[in-house]
Amino acid sequence: MEIRAILKNPFVNLIHTTMTLRILKLAPVAHRGLHSCCVQLVKKNKLPPRPKWMAEMEKDLEEKFLHGGRGPGGQKINKSNSKVQLRHGPSGIVVECQETRSRENNRKIAREKLALQLAVWSNGGSPIERQTALHEWEKQGKRSRERKSKEKHGRHEIERQEERLREMQEEEQLVEALLRKER
Repeated sequence: MEIRAILKNPFVNLIHTTMTLRILKLAPVAHRGLHSCCVQLVKKNKLPPRPKWMAEMEKDLEEKFLHGGRGPGGQKINKSNSKVQLRHGPSGIVVECQETRSRENNRKIAREKLALQLAVWSNGGSPIERQTALHEWEKQGKRSRERKSKEKHGRHEIERQEERLREMQEEEQLVEALLRKER
């Protein structure tokens, strides 16, 4: 693996690898509330795959179709059994799905949700790699929005201060002009 270091500013070294993984490494001088460990940027299209539903999981499954209670579909949802409830026997995990009006789509979505829950259960209750990557992706999006908001509000604050300064200077000039006329 070839690593090249590019100095962007005196505080941050940006390291590019051949795997297109970007890592920010802080120099020892910069301790502006940031950690000195590496930060890994997560790309939405490079997330780990979802756990897949396999046919052999079907034997431990108990499936029920229920009348819907709330959600899209209006009165029709209360008349039809489109809500799907899956129960996995060995783990006791119960998943319900009523995201669409279609029973078949709800069955598919419920199985995907159950596959995710089973992956977490088989991992000892700790989140799987995809969940941690999604969590990191959401956090970095939130940080980005906060940074952009701070920059925007900072610019507006500077503009307001400049406007106040101009108004004060104009008032001072008017006062000086009036004082000169009185003399």
